[in-house]
Parts: sequence; C-alpha cells; structure tokens
Amino acid sequence: MAQRWFVTGVTGGLGQALATALLDRGDVVIGTARRVAEAEAFAGSRPGAALGIALDLDDHARIPAAVEQAMGLAGGRIDVVVNNAGRSLFAPVEETPLDDAKALFATNVFGPMAVMQAFLPHVRRQGRGTFVNISSGCGLMGVPGLGAYCASKFALEGLSETVAIEMAGFGGRVMLVEPGAVRTRFISHGTAEVGARGGHYGTLDGGKGLLDAYYQDKAMAPEAVVAAILAALDGGDPPPRLVLGEDTRPGARAKFQALADLLAD
Repeated sequence: MAQRWFVTGVTGGLGQALATALLDRGDVVIGTARRVAEAEAFAGSRPGAALGIALDLDDHARIPAAVEQAMGLAGGRIDVVVNNAGRSLFAPVEETPLDDAKALFATNVFGPMAVMQAFLPHVRRQGRGTFVNISSGCGLMGVPGLGAYCASKFALEGLSETVAIEMAGFGGRVMLVEPGAVRTRFISHGTAEVGARGGHYGTLDGGKGLLDAYYQDKAMAPEAVVAAILAALDGGDPPPRLVLGEDTRPGARAKFQALADLLAD
C-alpha cells in the first residue's frame, strides 16, 4: 500500500530529494512551500500524487489549518510527517543579534513543534504514525560560528525525545536524522550571515567562506541521505537517531569535530 507523507520544504535540497524519491516509488506526498506558485508547481509535477500546500513555517498560527488541509488531501490518513524545512545563521555567539536567534528558533524549533502538536491528535486517532525530524550533526556538538543554529538543533532534539516518550503509548514514533554536510543550497542560500565583525575570532571573522568550502569538499549527496532515511523507516523499527556522514556514531562525531576544528583555527 502506498504511504502518505507530509513533508515541509519540498522546493529544494533534502526535502525535494525526499519528495522525488517517494513519488518515484508510488507514495503520496503532501509537500509545503513558502509561496503559492511553488506549491502549485510541486502539485503539477506529479498530478494526483504530489499535493502542494503554501505554508510559511514561521506562521505558527497557520500551521493547524495547513495540517487539516493536508489530512483532507490525504483522505484522512498520513503515515509519516517529515519536519525538514529549516535555516541557519553564521556568527560568533557574541555577535549574534538576539532577534536573529529568536527568528531561527521560530523556524527550526517552534515550527516543527507546531506541526507535531497539530498532527498528534491524528496519530492518536490512527493508533500509529511517525515523525521524522531533520536535525544535524550540529545537534550533537557545538560548532564555532554556528552557536544559534546548534542551540536550535539541540532544542529540537530534546523536544523530539520527549514527544517520542509521550506518544509511545498510542503507537507513535519519532526518528531524529542527524546528517553531516549535505550537498544542497543550505549553506549558500539557507544560512544568513551577520555582517558586523569585531575582529576577535580569527577564522570566523572571515565569514562563512570556510564553511562553504567544507561543504563543497566533504558534503554527501542528498540522495544518499534520503536512501538512508527510507531504509531505516522501511525496516519497520526505525532508530530514535539516524546519524549520517560516516558508518558509525564515533566516525560521524569525528567528521563534525573536523568541521569545528577547521572553523576554530
């Protein structure tokens, strides 16, 4: 039986790669995009299987209505919810404006939280359902220049762990995905950069150029991340955490540490 998915942020990067893979195998995808034209274009890409909803994840008040719309489009059942949409910010913590950090949390933490809150009654009614929350290697350790982003992913991880415990009694599951560098436009287009520099942080004062270079050199293909996610879910008992970038957690942590060391030099 074809599965029915709700995926945020399907217009590019990992979300687009995931949606494409799901549609190619015959599943139904309700995908969100920030703009109406983008949502319509997604729906037009695979009529009947790709269904688009215009949703700005920062508009938390709009999320419950979008979820109800998605449930209607899916015929009253959604099997997997993927909180994929997110963004980042590059700056030393000292130079990170609090308003920018709050905006980052609005997208990376409170957006997924609102999505889960809206879907949880449906998961409870269905007696099953899976949340896949896209975290990051930066949810495992601090990385210089990405303090606010790391904090948002640490918060998402704590939230996800709690939801997993709370919903276990009625058949719900949560899988956190913690990839290292992925070859998408996330750094070049999804990572804002604070302009003011105090000249106190060495490599960080040069901006995110080193980060861009690291991603170009070390990043894995988004299709590899998608394949790992689907393999974990199709196995029937997905792990609470899916660390990607190396074969083992210690290997993955070493890769993330290499990024931290590069930026700290």
